[in-house]
Amino acid sequence: MATLSVVTKVFISKAEALGLLSDSLGLDWILDDPADVTVALPDGVVLSIEVPKFGEDLPITLDLEHADPAVLSRVAKDFAARLDAELGWATTALPIRG
Repeated sequence: MATLSVVTKVFISKAEALGLLSDSLGLDWILDDPADVTVALPDGVVLSIEVPKFGEDLPITLDLEHADPAVLSRVAKDFAARLDAELGWATTALPIRG
């Protein structure tokens, strides 16, 4: 599974981020694992939110996963544009891994 991380400049909790993504962007939560809620993006891309470890004050990092790196790249680019336009979240995409 290929993963592309989108780092934001937003310092909020995972719960707040999930709420904003769901409410503001109309995205559905995937509750298959209640301990690790994910979000459904177009074309089967799945978004998870990395939680900082050890109390670090880090911005929210959104990890997007899909089997096809080309699909992942396209959806991530569109998603980052939506984050900027609709929520005002500036983002930086890291290289695809996996």
